[in-house]
Amino acid sequence: MSHECDDNQATGCDEALENLYLYLDSELDTLTSDRIRSHLDDCNGCVHSFEFEKRLKTVVKERLDEDVPDAFVARLRDALARESAGNTK
Repeated sequence: MSHECDDNQATGCDEALENLYLYLDSELDTLTSDRIRSHLDDCNGCVHSFEFEKRLKTVVKERLDEDVPDAFVARLRDALARESAGNTK
C-alpha cells in the first residue's frame, strides 16, 4: 500500500499510514485524529489508501456471521504491535 508523496508530505504520510487502522476504528486521541484528517484532506495518495482499507473493512465486517470477542481483538493487536516492534515473544 505505497504511494507517491512529496518530501513535504512524507512525515504526514508516515504518521497517517502508521495509524491507519486506529484512525478507521476511531481509537486515536482527538489531536492525532484531527492531524491525520487534515493530512488526508491534502494527500490524494493517503486518502486513496484509507478509502480502500475502509471499504475492505466494511466488506469483511458485512461478511462476518459472528462477533469477534474483545479479548481476541486485544491479543491480536498486541501481537501485531510486538511484531511491528521486532519483538515476536
